[in-house]
Amino acid sequence: MKDLTEQQYLLSKDSIIQLVSAELEIPAEDIQMDDDLLLLGLDSVRLMTLVGIWQEQGSNVSFEGLAEEPNLQAWIEKILN
Repeated sequence: MKDLTEQQYLLSKDSIIQLVSAELEIPAEDIQMDDDLLLLGLDSVRLMTLVGIWQEQGSNVSFEGLAEEPNLQAWIEKILN
């Protein structure tokens, strides 16, 4: 897998989905907006990686905030707002 921290991503719905897909190594089209990402294999280390990327891009999202509701629908709302 590529080092995601070296790539530049703009904060958008599509980039969030693509990053999660890359971390899970699951095609984006196979992840539903309400799927529990922890049940799909996202662990705390991968979540911290994603949080770091999104914070570098200007989001105020936190590990705890995403862990409490681990699905794309909630994450997109939290990351983009």
